Amino acid sequence: MFDIFYGTRFFYKFLYFITAMTPAYFLFLLQIDDKFQHPFDTTILKMKLDVYWWCGILFLILFILALFLKWLIINQYKTPSTDRVLNNKKEKFKLNNLEEINGSIISFLLGNVLPAVLIIESNLLVAILIFIIIQILIYILIMKSTDIFPNIFLIILGIDLCKTEDDDYVFTFKSKKYEEFKVYHIGEPLKSRLYITMYEK
Repeated sequence: MFDIFYGTRFFYKFLYFITAMTPAYFLFLLQIDDKFQHPFDTTILKMKLDVYWWCGILFLILFILALFLKWLIINQYKTPSTDRVLNNKKEKFKLNNLEEINGSIISFLLGNVLPAVLIIESNLLVAILIFIIIQILIYILIMKSTDIFPNIFLIILGIDLCKTEDDDYVFTFKSKKYEEFKVYHIGEPLKSRLYITMYEK
């Protein structure tokens, strides 16, 4: 059984992971600020910046990345560069036939909250290094897993990642411009089990 992003390009994997881990980054920054006496406080061009400023800047960057990922996903549907799923094989992608939508709350909590609160308080650099190592391990785990890891940013932006009864995966979104039910592959058709489709809004 292949993982969710098998056969897709690296930027899909990277953007999905980075934006899915957004809550962990905020929690980590706030934890570090509290436990190490505000190490992020600084002055740039006579403007005092604290951890909340950095959280705001980080949010803006991640939001832009999430918008870009949304554009990539929807663009794959509107101007597909891969095969369209045949009519006799697309029934399983209909909304009422989906087995799982956006993963579980447990996956979200374990992936986002736990890494952010496991902080070694003796040394700032060690704490940051351990957090980065944990992020790398979580990335490998998510990319090799068949379980859906929830992406809050995409959910808010109207993009859902779902699983079918046949263990295929599909990005879905709703639009008032819906005309007919179409499903397209994302990635290499002979390898990827990831698809994109639109539902009526």
